[in-house]
Amino acid sequence: MVYDNKDLEVFASKYQKEEKEILVLMSDAPGTAGKGQGENLWSAQKYFLAYFDLNTNELKNGDGRVSWPITEEERQKYGVDWPYKFRGGVIYRLKVRALIDKTVPDGMMPSYFNRFMVVEILEEDVHNDALLHILAEYRKPIIIEDKTLGKFELNKDLELFEGRVNWLGKDISVSLEVTPDSKSTWTKAMNVLRTLFEEQKQKDSEFRAFAAEQLTELANDWRQDEDTAEITKQSFIDRISLSELSIASGGSFTAFYNDDDMFAGHAVTVYGNIKKGLKSTNIEG
Repeated sequence: MVYDNKDLEVFASKYQKEEKEILVLMSDAPGTAGKGQGENLWSAQKYFLAYFDLNTNELKNGDGRVSWPITEEERQKYGVDWPYKFRGGVIYRLKVRALIDKTVPDGMMPSYFNRFMVVEILEEDVHNDALLHILAEYRKPIIIEDKTLGKFELNKDLELFEGRVNWLGKDISVSLEVTPDSKSTWTKAMNVLRTLFEEQKQKDSEFRAFAAEQLTELANDWRQDEDTAEITKQSFIDRISLSELSIASGGSFTAFYNDDDMFAGHAVTVYGNIKKGLKSTNIEG
């Protein structure tokens, strides 16, 4: 990899100069990339579940990230996993530099500051009993089941439960955004879903009418053929159909509706809160 020295210095300045060796257990989550304001290099990142410090023989259990710089050209040509191609569930022996400032500001994810800069991959597919035990626990399915609503399985990487419910005679997908280690958030999210489900006929009618009120005029602007019939609020209501519900434990929810090609396949989204009512609607995707 070839970088401008000044850009590389800016990237590396966030990390200690001392290098050390660690064993890292990679998570199944995909890699990501981002860059700060005024920075030219992208910070490519891969999530890990835990690491073992070979200098101190300490096991550090908890989410974190390994990071390395890539240029804009490399990101576009090869993707954010280039050049290391770290694989989920695999243990690597790495030479790394630790982040200097690990203070976590309010509203930021702690895992972002549990971060190392990759200097070199020294070994791949390393065996370590402690890390393999963490992997086994990580991959055990966590399921919550409700007699009426059905089964929901935790997606640990996305921190949400995923499942399906029957909504007015049609199966739709449901995601419940939770804090995985806080079962109270599981209960709160399920309670929001239960309220919506028990009142689905009324809620669905409210969601459709709300979207039609806000978006019918826009739907007519999107008409490609002016000879087709004008879209009325009632025809808008009749044409959209719910496909997905996304629910947060705090009470917020998003309803995703199929647009019946009124917006070239974009989803009609309705945002609301179980206590405060409907908030906004948009087209997305």
